[in-house]
Amino acid sequence: MGLSLPWTVVWLLTLGLSGYALYAGAVASGMYKDPLMSRFRVYGEERRIYPLCRFLEAAGLASLMVSMLIANTPLFQTSFAPVIFVVFAFMAFGASLLARQKPVIRESLPRWYFELLRTTTRQERRTLGYAWLRIPWRLRWRLNGDQVAFGVWVDMVRLTVIYGAHDPNNPWDLWG
Repeated sequence: MGLSLPWTVVWLLTLGLSGYALYAGAVASGMYKDPLMSRFRVYGEERRIYPLCRFLEAAGLASLMVSMLIANTPLFQTSFAPVIFVVFAFMAFGASLLARQKPVIRESLPRWYFELLRTTTRQERRTLGYAWLRIPWRLRWRLNGDQVAFGVWVDMVRLTVIYGAHDPNNPWDLWG
């Protein structure tokens, strides 16, 4: 027996929400920095985003969709699995509401993002955002996974580009 159209839509929504929850989790954990680094390049008023709240909401919605799919499966209809996923969804929604009310929780993840917001100026963040575009994609992937190396890269960019480090042995500096 094939799936009817509404259950196909539920499957597609579940896959889409689960994929978005994985994406939001990677951003919130600091393992994928491209979306937040691109926010630094935007002109005009800087809007802060809170990836932890987005991740919790996406995880809650994905959990609700999984509970609907499990409740429809004859194997799991007599078990507590759908209830567990619904409880997890309500816990994720409650944690998201709590995180939106308390800045300490809301600004806890990703740590590198809120550390940059605290220690750099708007112009420095814009320069870092454009410098992120200039590095090769393999180095970007390396810096995404290694938080210490990313911190060193940020410090190097700030020292060389922003604060104007120069070579003391450069003879052309005499003529400048």
